Parts: sequence; structure tokens; C-alpha cells
Amino acid sequence: MRLTRASALVLLGCLLLGAAGSQAAAGPSWMKLDASRGSGYAWAVKVKPSGGPVGRVSEEPGPCVLVETMWRSGPLEQHRSKYRECGSGQALSDASPPLVAMGMQPAGGGSGKMSVVGMISGPAVRRVRITFRGGTEETIQMRPIESEQARRLGLGRFRYAAFAIRGVWCAERLVSLGAGGGVLWDSGLDSYRCGAGGPPHFLPRAGF
Repeated sequence: MRLTRASALVLLGCLLLGAAGSQAAAGPSWMKLDASRGSGYAWAVKVKPSGGPVGRVSEEPGPCVLVETMWRSGPLEQHRSKYRECGSGQALSDASPPLVAMGMQPAGGGSGKMSVVGMISGPAVRRVRITFRGGTEETIQMRPIESEQARRLGLGRFRYAAFAIRGVWCAERLVSLGAGGGVLWDSGLDSYRCGAGGPPHFLPRAGF
């Protein structure tokens, strides 16, 4: 009986270690930064510290931003997409470009489109000024990532923005601004491809 109990304890320990090893091999999970849901669409912006297991060489060594979109075209028809961007190991210093991921879905019937943008930046970046096609500008606030999960994953030092627009997001220039309004990083003109939809209009937010 003692031998049987000892064997059972050893087996249980092996199973627990195996489960822990599987979770470690899978790497850190995605943390949700923001999300919204409308009558025919839903989106979420998530982040994680790296794209691979902790302690191993990864093809995605820097932080990653994920944009998930869902568009409902009928009672039983849903279209889901995921778009991911990852930085290098030196990404997201205060003087480096923000990491931007963009997803797109048709926003209802016809040819209408909806773009969802997720962005993370270095800790000193307070705002990002976006220049659109035609020269119009929009300045967005970068919010701190404040949560126990963020601190545990080493993401608390970054700042982020997440938003949805009608049409194709067509940024031609991004400028990172510090707390006093000084320029920390400037992409210059024509550094980003601009879609044919013209300057976007921000969607009203809805409860998720």
C-alpha cells in the first residue's frame, strides 16, 4: 500500500510538472488592452511581451501587438481576422517608432470598411500626432498600461492607444511627443502607406 501511494504521488508530481512545462513552453498569454462591440462588429487589441517562450530564442523577440476583428454578415455568418506586429529586441525606446498593428473588416453592408488600430510606445511618449492624406492631423493620447498582469509580464513601462475608424486608416506620418510637447521621434512624410479612403472618422464607442 505504501508503495502504491508513493507511486501515485510520483505520478501526480510528474503530471503537474508536465502541465507547468507545457504552459511555459507556450509562452506568455495575450493581455487585453481595449475592446468594443457594436451590433455587427467587435474588436479587441491585445499585447504580450514576446512571441515565444521565455528563456528561448524567439522569432518574435520584442513585444507584440495583436488586433482581432469580427464582422457579422448574417445571423449565422461571422468573419474573424487577426493581425499581429512584433518589435525587435530594441523596440519601443522613447526615441523609436511606436509599434502599430491594424486590422480591417467590412463595417456592415456595401463597400464600407472599418479599421482597428492598436499601438504601443515607449514610456516617455504621451501623445502621437498622425498626419493623414491631404495634410489633416489628429493627435491621440497614449495611456499607461496599468494592471498587476502588466507588471507581472514586464509591460507596465509601455503606453498604448487603441481605436476604430470608419474607412481605411491612412496615416502618412507619425510623430511621438513627450510630456512637454517635444518631438521624441518623427517618421517623416510618406513613411506609411495611405489608403484610398481619405481621412478617417472615429467611430463612436459602444459597450463591449
